Amino acid sequence: MLQSEILRANFAISTAAKRAIEQVRRDYDARFRDDPAAVLSVAWGFFSHQSGNPNWENVVISFYPRSMLADVAHGIQEVSGVKLIFFTTAEYLDRFEGKVLDHSESQGFFMNTSG
Repeated sequence: MLQSEILRANFAISTAAKRAIEQVRRDYDARFRDDPAAVLSVAWGFFSHQSGNPNWENVVISFYPRSMLADVAHGIQEVSGVKLIFFTTAEYLDRFEGKVLDHSESQGFFMNTSG
C-alpha cells in the first residue's frame, strides 16, 4: 500500500481508552511472549454469532506483533499520543470521524460522539 493510499486517522483517544489499551497490551504480551505487541491496530469490525443472530459492528483494537513491524511501519500514525495503524476503508471512515475512541467497563471499547 502506498503512503498516499493510507487513510488518515480522524478521531481522538480518551484517557480511559488509553488505560484499557495498555491493559490489553499487557495481556497480549503475556500470551505471546515470543512475539509481543509492536503497534496498536484500530479497525472497524463486524461480528456474528454462529447462529447468525444477532449481528453487530463496533470499533476493534488489536496489535501487530513485533515480527510484523517492518511490514506495517509505513502505516503508523499518532493519535492522541498513541502510535497506531488505522485499519479501515473509506466506506467506514465516517464511523470514526470527529469521534473519540473511548472505553468503559460496561461497554468495552466504543466510539463516543462526545469528548
